[in-house]
Formats: sequence, structure tokens, C-alpha cells
Amino acid sequence: MSKAKIAHLILAAGASSRMKQPKQILPWGATTLIGHAIEQSIALKNVHTMVVLGAHSNEIQDKIEQFSITILNHTNWRLGMGSSISFGIDYMMSTDVLYDGVLISLVDQPLIETSHFNTLIAAFQEKSKNIIASDLGSQVGVPAVFSKNFFSDLSKLNKDYGARYLIQKHQDQTETIAANDIAIDIDTIEQYEALYKRKFLN
Repeated sequence: MSKAKIAHLILAAGASSRMKQPKQILPWGATTLIGHAIEQSIALKNVHTMVVLGAHSNEIQDKIEQFSITILNHTNWRLGMGSSISFGIDYMMSTDVLYDGVLISLVDQPLIETSHFNTLIAAFQEKSKNIIASDLGSQVGVPAVFSKNFFSDLSKLNKDYGARYLIQKHQDQTETIAANDIAIDIDTIEQYEALYKRKFLN
């Protein structure tokens, strides 16, 4: 069976209002949070990496221009995460490439690495389900792979609804992969410092 062609949308458009600074470019090891997310993505085979920027886009883009990726600047990023997904999906569907699925992830989950993405994609490749999502413990969400059957639904997401809405709506078509110990979001400087210490200083 031929390998599925996957686009990877890394969502990095938020303003990081609780951080008081762009969290996308906070240090993470030898790189930044966004640099790390991109490095994990470009290590995947047969995957096209796309990054959706919004707030602080010029400052962030300067830090990632060396990567062979597609950078999408979402000027209406204030409309929320759903609109960033819709923006990325619309771009994907406007290209000449026929993608079999899309992997959606967040820039602020730095414990998520290539191995977890590969596990999601491998499960998707088996084609038993149309959505392969991450079991976060208290809920199911991204990172997740959606088949092309959901591209239209993803393109209609808005500020009120993100990818998790579709996962909940289509539980019968969803398989989950455990990620509750690694899918940790960074929303505050305290969370960032604690996760950085856990990863690099222990």
C-alpha cells in the first residue's frame, strides 16, 4: 500500500497574552518552541510542514526562515484557533497537491516529538479510522490526523470551534493514541519554566 500523503499544520498564530511575550520564540534547548516544533515535523517522512503564524508574525518568521517549510500568515488570527485551522486547510486545498490527511498540532506542546507524530500517522496509514487523535487524559484532542474526508468540515471551523469539536462529534470514526504525559500545553511563564526544568535541568 502506498504511503498516505500528509500535510502538517503547526498552529502558532496566538498572541500569548498570558505570557506577556511571544511564547513561540521562547528558548527550548538549542532552539525555540517553534523551532523545536518544526524540527520534529521535518523529521517525518512524506509530510509537508506548514506553519500558521499570526500575532508577532514578522518577529517569529525571522527565526524560522531557514527551514524548508511553508509559512502561512493568518492576518485574522484574532478570530481564534478554529479560524487558523480553516485558514491552513483552505491553503492546502488551493494547492495542486492531493493530500490524504492533515496532522494538526500546537506550537506550545514541546514534549510532543517526532515519535508521537509517527505513531499517529502509522495508525492513520492502517485506515481503520478517519481521525487519529491524542488521548490527553481528561479529554481527546490534538495532535491529531484527519482524513481528507474532513477537509471541508475543518475549513468551516470558526473562532468558537477547534479541531476538538470535530473529534467529539465523530467519536465513532476516531481512534486515540495515549499522550497524557506529553501533550502538555504551555500557557503561562510558570508552566514554561516548570516544563523546561523537567526536560533539560533534571
